[in-house]
Amino acid sequence: MKIKAVFTRSIMLAFALVSFIGCNLAYADTAANKVAKEKTTAQVALSGQTGKININTADARTLASTLRGIGLKKAQAIVTYRKTYGHFAHIDELKDVKGIGASILSKNAHLISIN
Repeated sequence: MKIKAVFTRSIMLAFALVSFIGCNLAYADTAANKVAKEKTTAQVALSGQTGKININTADARTLASTLRGIGLKKAQAIVTYRKTYGHFAHIDELKDVKGIGASILSKNAHLISIN
């Protein structure tokens, strides 16, 4: 009788572990979906069919991966500037962001939109 009780407990423990692992896998799938959704949201920042990036809606990661000479730090500065002062009314306003000058702006002007 004792063997049956040990066997039953072992089965219950195994079932509990499998359930726990299954929950973690379900969470991992949810996290992967969240990342995919963020990528889709980032692509929405690209203006329609023009392929231009909207600097008023794009997140820092999208700005850094799309614009030349803009790393994550400068991209975050763009987002911070936008949150502080509001949307950019003209592309030239990017020069007001620390670290972005005429050279970087001229390299990226054809890639940027404000609407």
